[in-house]
Amino acid sequence: NTYKLAVNTTATGNGSVGSSPAGINCGTDCSEDYNYNTIVDLTAAPAVGSSFTGWSGSCSGTGVCAVTMDAAKSVTAEFTLNTYLLTMRR
Repeated sequence: NTYKLAVNTTATGNGSVGSSPAGINCGTDCSEDYNYNTIVDLTAAPAVGSSFTGWSGSCSGTGVCAVTMDAAKSVTAEFTLNTYLLTMRR
């Protein structure tokens, strides 16, 4: 049996998600079918000016997301835009 792993990213920041074993390169390819019991490691890479703030769905936390494919799964990677404080002096 194979099951679909779907990856989403949030729209407030920018970044990509890759997988091992290969198949997901989200930015462009955000879903893939994997064999039953395959462990898929997802890694988030924030774009310049953004930060990775965590996983939701079938994962949580901020490290590598390890998903065991024993059913169809969905994961969301949250990226936020960096903000900076500007102080002006007269």
